[in-house]
Amino acid sequence: MRHLIAILMLLLAPPALAQGVSVGDWGAVRIGERCHVFTTRAARDTSGALVFQFSPGGYDAAFYYEYSPWSPDEDTPWDDIDEAVLEIDGVETWLGDEMWLEAWPAGGRGDLTAGFVGDVLAAFAGAQQDIGMVIRRNRLGEDWLYGLFSASGYREAMQAAGEMCGFDPYNLPAS
Repeated sequence: MRHLIAILMLLLAPPALAQGVSVGDWGAVRIGERCHVFTTRAARDTSGALVFQFSPGGYDAAFYYEYSPWSPDEDTPWDDIDEAVLEIDGVETWLGDEMWLEAWPAGGRGDLTAGFVGDVLAAFAGAQQDIGMVIRRNRLGEDWLYGLFSASGYREAMQAAGEMCGFDPYNLPAS
């Protein structure tokens, strides 16, 4: 009986409403009460996505890099002593110092300390070409480019998210 009720609830529930835009290599969508701005593709031989999230009014802003490998057979992509590096147009920024990395077999994620989302927004807005997510592989003494993303469409997608969730992307409230 419980299964029948669950199936009926799924069939009778209204579909989730989502509105969104895609501009250049970036997209913006509002799902429920949250707005998301994200890369729609990575450069050749790189992978993953850059993602911003906002609550209405721009509160609870978050930024992260989600690594998605090409093959499910990959090992853990980085070690616990490795460091995140964010590059703008090929130039290393200090913003990666404010990220922490998690990894699991065939995947990983780098999250930014919440208080620095505004700094990342401003840095990305200044990008002329691309944004790179590099992992400094400390045991190996090497820097590995995991994701390279075009800046094309970033400003427009961020503006669309601001309109959808009622905030100024470059003047976030204190969360």
